[in-house]
Amino acid sequence: MALDDHAGLEDIEVLKSAICEINQTHLSFRGYSIQDLAANASFEEVVYLLWNDALPSKQELKDFTTQLRAEYSLPREIVEHINHVPREAHPMAVLRTLISSLGLYDEEAANRSIPAQQKKAIRLMAKIPLIVAAIERHRDAKAHVEANPELSIAENFLYCLSAKVPDKTTARLIETALILYAEHELNASTFAARVTAATEADTYSCIVSALSTLQGSLHGGANQRSIEMLLSIASPESVIEYITPRLAKKEIIMGFGHRVYKNGDPRVPILRTLCEALAKSEHEKKLFTTATCLEEEMLKRKNLHPNVDFYSGLAFYLLGLSADIFTCVFAMARSAGYLAHIAEQWERNKLIRPRAIYSGKKNLTFAPIEKR
Repeated sequence: MALDDHAGLEDIEVLKSAICEINQTHLSFRGYSIQDLAANASFEEVVYLLWNDALPSKQELKDFTTQLRAEYSLPREIVEHINHVPREAHPMAVLRTLISSLGLYDEEAANRSIPAQQKKAIRLMAKIPLIVAAIERHRDAKAHVEANPELSIAENFLYCLSAKVPDKTTARLIETALILYAEHELNASTFAARVTAATEADTYSCIVSALSTLQGSLHGGANQRSIEMLLSIASPESVIEYITPRLAKKEIIMGFGHRVYKNGDPRVPILRTLCEALAKSEHEKKLFTTATCLEEEMLKRKNLHPNVDFYSGLAFYLLGLSADIFTCVFAMARSAGYLAHIAEQWERNKLIRPRAIYSGKKNLTFAPIEKR
């Protein structure tokens, strides 16, 4: 094949991984289908699975949960840092900066031993949701809420966001979304994390690389742009009016198409059902109907299926989250996968250093500056 056939490394297999399997119709974590995990597992069980290559026993889950909850606090300096961040700054830029700062207060940040790496993974997994909630409260000029060590990661995130213990139904809905987002093989941000890990940089640097990549509108930022698009369409009847001129100009309709899933993202049916259950008011029901009409029209006109960002953006909106923090919620879920890949990279590490095919000028003769 010509190089152009693999633009963006499309279809190039660059490494072996035992973490996640995806193909055109299937997604599994460590051998378990995403449908089974989303229906039956807690987010903590999925994190344990990704990191340990097995679902935990009851005692293992209890011990793992205890370790996570012991890290449910932020250094005082990080809380103070959040309070001095410009409220208009994009939350992903703030999150990226705070994760980098968090490493400054970890005495084991540069320790590359396996026990130290495992402790850092637990610290990050426990603290990132707290940081995301704290960022959102700061943007709304609300006081910081200390974590509740009796709650799960999903429950605690919602508690730190609203200062209220969430009901079980709402907590399970956000937990389902976190499970769906927890891992997805060598997407752009995970690959960035592995490239950084391959240099033997510290864990915090690897996560910062991933978050910097995730922020892009063609990756994690797509869910925010998808809901903004949906909200700009007045009604289901306006879908054709919205997309016709845009398709004519070959504009991207956010939330559609996927590099791997040509016949539909297996996470979408789960999220679509979740969105339908969440849509209560007339406005929300109309928004959900608009989404399904847009899905039907894009399939009919372009044979493009919605991807996870299309319905996750709607789900997060219906859960009451502001669009600006959608990508941060994506980040706190996907950190489980990042940390699994970082650990796997270090198991048999080799510096990731691909080659480029030179396409520039050749054999030029240097001319003195007086003759240029």
